[in-house]
Amino acid sequence: MKKINNTIRYINDNQALVTKAFEKQARIFNSPEFKLWREYKAMFPEAEMVTKNIKRNTTKRTYKNLTYANMERFLKVQPNGEKLVKELNEKKEAASIEANPYRVVLAWFLKKYDYDKYMMFFENEEAKKKSEAGKAESENTEEAPASEDAAEITESEDEENELPMVSNF
Repeated sequence: MKKINNTIRYINDNQALVTKAFEKQARIFNSPEFKLWREYKAMFPEAEMVTKNIKRNTTKRTYKNLTYANMERFLKVQPNGEKLVKELNEKKEAASIEANPYRVVLAWFLKKYDYDKYMMFFENEEAKKKSEAGKAESENTEEAPASEDAAEITESEDEENELPMVSNF
């Protein structure tokens, strides 16, 4: 049986602060959370559950897709790319003794290269892939009308060979 922590906090007679996990479990009939909520509702019949909202740091910068492999792909297209990839590998080796080697390499990469240019490089690469996929798809759709004609032929044959339907009702 689960231990129920202080999961219901009284706000006022109409609201009670609960966790999302508690709210989810309280919907399950006969669970400990369900029973606890029923007891609370007996004391405060008008009460509604209000879930906690975790404050997020909106100014935090995240580095999407900034992996070693993507760093290497970005560096290969730069002028003197082979030299830059070699420098990246040296930084990775030197950082391997650190507690968090990725953070050391990331700090070096961001110091040396603009993150916005890095992201633009991958956005452009994705756009190229989508346009190539669109071209390939358009070539495949040109072949589709031939298969639609075949479907029309089989439908007309089915209409000619159609038998009357018998109902047992």
